[in-house]
Amino acid sequence: MNAPLRLGFARGVAPTKWANRWKSFFPETPLVLVPLTPAGRLPAGEEPVDVLLERVAPGGEAESSSGEDRTRHGVRLYVESLALVVPVEHELAEATVIEPDDLALVHLLDHPDHAADWPEPQPWADPSWAPKNVRAALELVETGLGGILLPLPFARHLANKRAHAIVPLSPVFELPGTEIWASWDRSRDDATVQQLIGVLRGRTGRSSRGEDPVADDAVRTENAAASASTSRAGAGQSGGPERKPAAKQQSGTKAPKRALPKNSRGAQLAAATEKRERAKRAKAAEKQKQAKRRKR
Repeated sequence: MNAPLRLGFARGVAPTKWANRWKSFFPETPLVLVPLTPAGRLPAGEEPVDVLLERVAPGGEAESSSGEDRTRHGVRLYVESLALVVPVEHELAEATVIEPDDLALVHLLDHPDHAADWPEPQPWADPSWAPKNVRAALELVETGLGGILLPLPFARHLANKRAHAIVPLSPVFELPGTEIWASWDRSRDDATVQQLIGVLRGRTGRSSRGEDPVADDAVRTENAAASASTSRAGAGQSGGPERKPAAKQQSGTKAPKRALPKNSRGAQLAAATEKRERAKRAKAAEKQKQAKRRKR
């Protein structure tokens, strides 16, 4: 049995899937999972970790992984979606998705984890009133003072179900999400750590050990985009029964559209797209009216 490999992870990240994959590929090396504090730090007295899964602001990079004096390697794994957290008695608490117009109904609170690229929150009259961390911000939400924006997995991990409602933001917002990065010390860049990075990047047991996890980034990104596009098109929910091949349609006829399950991700995206197109048509019609008035 080899020495254990320690993996630290930010709150809201679910490392079990990677731990199970690691155990099946490399059972001779135990993987120890170490949860970070909500602030993203190792708990006091905790031993250092070999690889760190950290949450990074939109467009940022893992800590100490850039610049000439960088001390760590960093690889981006995925981008998190966003959610609005409001009190359970709020009028938006029962919504399935938050649309842009809905934010007008919320007193958006500023907090340390609110990214600069997100909708601007209400400024605090006295800066000393601002919450010092996410937990303090959630306590203010519970009192009914307002709502906050958070990464969806982080919100689900920290929020109190009896006091908070968590509603995902519509894709119409097109807001940059927080990113989950894997980082490790440059002095710890050995074969075992590289194997773990490969597992985190989605490498299978059949993948070559010598593969560079960065070299196949473009292929993986392209595959992920294609998969997301299929999902957005309403291809159905995973784990469902296998679909039979569609029958050949007659020339010149269109196949009927398949109804999307109510409240499914595909249905929400289709509704958001339709709403966006209606807004565009209304705006174009208004411009035409204004042009006619000017001609008169």
